[in-house]
Amino acid sequence: MPPSSPTATAPSDGLGASSLPSQIAELLEEAIIGGELVPGQRLRGDDLAATYGVSRIPVREAMRTLEAGGWIEIRPRYGAYVRSHSAVELRELFEVRSVSEAYAARWAAERRTDAELDQLRAIVRDTQRAARSGDVAVLSPLSASFFDVLHRAAHNSVLELTLATLAKRARFYYATVAGQLGSDWAAVHEQIVDAVGGRDPERAGTLVREHIEHTGRAVSDLLGLSDS
Repeated sequence: MPPSSPTATAPSDGLGASSLPSQIAELLEEAIIGGELVPGQRLRGDDLAATYGVSRIPVREAMRTLEAGGWIEIRPRYGAYVRSHSAVELRELFEVRSVSEAYAARWAAERRTDAELDQLRAIVRDTQRAARSGDVAVLSPLSASFFDVLHRAAHNSVLELTLATLAKRARFYYATVAGQLGSDWAAVHEQIVDAVGGRDPERAGTLVREHIEHTGRAVSDLLGLSDS
């Protein structure tokens, strides 16, 4: 059974009331992206207000933010629901990511610092340990962290911002099936790091493009999505 409300820490009482809607929106967005709140699940304002220890007002404002961001659907007289997966969006999303992430990997191989390379290697080690131990809950966040560092290592702020948005949307699709893909990710991420460490932009770009394309197809199959 999906949870009736996300498990999350209530916003700090020490912060001003004006910050509560954004805090609640961030917590709910993460619960949606991470699969704790599932597509089609209804979000009840009273339950959320009780969970976070606030009134309905900041919850309503948070809901409007989530609707504007495309994470929920507010249906008049019926309530708010987590948005559904879309086969078309999944295909288009991974098409764009495969190209954009390849550029990031190429530039990372050319521009990365030693500190950034060390960060990537540390994440790969954590991913390998998680895959071996079957700790599937951390595989999706670790993958997100891996690409966050890879994006920073490209040293292009415009591309980094663009990819952060795409990666967040992609995680909405792959988070719930990461446990079935994580062992493959660990091996491929290690190869990517080797290429970045060896300053081989061509190989780094090719590995990432193929990795993103393969992941998109695998996620589509695992979620039973097809736009054909």
